[in-house]
Amino acid sequence: MTTPPDPPVSWVVTHVQIPEEVIEGQRLGRNVRHDSRSLAYRYQAPAGLTLASTSWPRHIGILDQGNVGSCTTNAGTGALGCDPCFAGLPAGHDALDEALAVAMYSDEEKILYGSGYPPTDEGGDGLTTCQVMKTRGLISGYTHCLSLADVQAALMAGPVMLGMNWYSSFDKPASSGLVAISKGAYVRGGHEVLARSLDTDNKLIGIDNSWGTGWGVNGSFTMSWATLDRLLHEQGDGTVPVPVAAPAPVPAPPVPESADTEFAAAARAWLTAKGL
Repeated sequence: MTTPPDPPVSWVVTHVQIPEEVIEGQRLGRNVRHDSRSLAYRYQAPAGLTLASTSWPRHIGILDQGNVGSCTTNAGTGALGCDPCFAGLPAGHDALDEALAVAMYSDEEKILYGSGYPPTDEGGDGLTTCQVMKTRGLISGYTHCLSLADVQAALMAGPVMLGMNWYSSFDKPASSGLVAISKGAYVRGGHEVLARSLDTDNKLIGIDNSWGTGWGVNGSFTMSWATLDRLLHEQGDGTVPVPVAAPAPVPAPPVPESADTEFAAAARAWLTAKGL
């Protein structure tokens, strides 16, 4: 009996490790991992949404990843510590602290590289972090932001994990907390941070870092919409954790994961546009 050939794979997963120039106490660790199936789970803004200045309360302190490349799970832990995720967490969940971020980072490294942290410390991504949080029962699912407009709309409903190129000029924010890509700045690596406020008057995004409260303005910084837009076009992404008490997101439109040629073609076009 002849074994039929395997069906063609109709999705694309791109995983790119971003080289890091390591600065002690200011570790990075975000890599690019884009799965074309994420297009079916793009963040859907409510019809008629009007942007307004918004800030989501954070119920835990700013974390400090130290010299570990765990920025992705630090951002994820920060998201869990903010409304709306915080209010719906199950009873008896682990403390939302650096120990949890490191434990989730170890889970992430096992998924990506086959062994946990330590010894593996190769970085992660927002997609895998949210997979870990879902497996641990801390969120019901997650959606994806592919544009500045997506991030702005998503911030009206809750915090957004942002994966981006981290430029050398970001290391030292202005006294106001603003970071910008200055002349001569270079990509020092990839970083994952947590956006949790939107300032429509000044066109700024308010973001929490994971380098302790001694960095920036009590551990946080701001970025212009224009800068974030540029970073999203440089293989950046936004991942939106869905509170565990909320319904899990469903594909829109529904597509089978195994074979959907139109979906695959659209995904490849998206990846090509990002230079992947």
